[in-house]
Amino acid sequence: MNIELFFIGFIAALTPGPDIILIIQTTLNHSLKKGLETFGGIFTGNLIMISVLLVGFASLGKNIYFQTFVSLFGGGYLMYVSYEIFKNRKSELKARSPNVKSFYLKGLYVNLSNPKAIIFFSAILAPFLGKGSLILNLLSLVCGIVSAFFMTIFVSDVLRENLITEKSAFIINTFSSLIFFVFSLELFFNFYEKLKIIL
Repeated sequence: MNIELFFIGFIAALTPGPDIILIIQTTLNHSLKKGLETFGGIFTGNLIMISVLLVGFASLGKNIYFQTFVSLFGGGYLMYVSYEIFKNRKSELKARSPNVKSFYLKGLYVNLSNPKAIIFFSAILAPFLGKGSLILNLLSLVCGIVSAFFMTIFVSDVLRENLITEKSAFIINTFSSLIFFVFSLELFFNFYEKLKIIL
């Protein structure tokens, strides 16, 4: 196992971004199971990104038209997520039991709506593609990412069981909504910058 890639994946997964915020918000408000379902969607998105890279479409992530489209789509979707969390910030803790697929799909959509993900995987994996076993390198990176998300889910579940009250959940949801709103603005700004280049 490549320890360097393991720690790169672990630390990268823990850095503030839409994926980790969604995992924390979902686990704190619903349950360990719902957090794991959300992670399933995020993990599927990561596998899609890695597969696209390995098949040789890394240049797709650098294509300005692709980045423009994903920035617009991603900004819109993250704005929608922000609105949904904000609208339901008082009732989230009451576990509304939405469709089981919704948590998986929300995780998948949030992950795929981030154009930086494919660029991240391209930048991280490229230097390691010719060094050692490709399978071991990928496994090391994936294990680091999975470990970071599992740790976050389990810590969030412990906090939910022992410390979260309706008032603190309201504050967490309001803050999560604000963070998703900021991420959506960042993607809309990225869309605007790319559009200026195209036009």
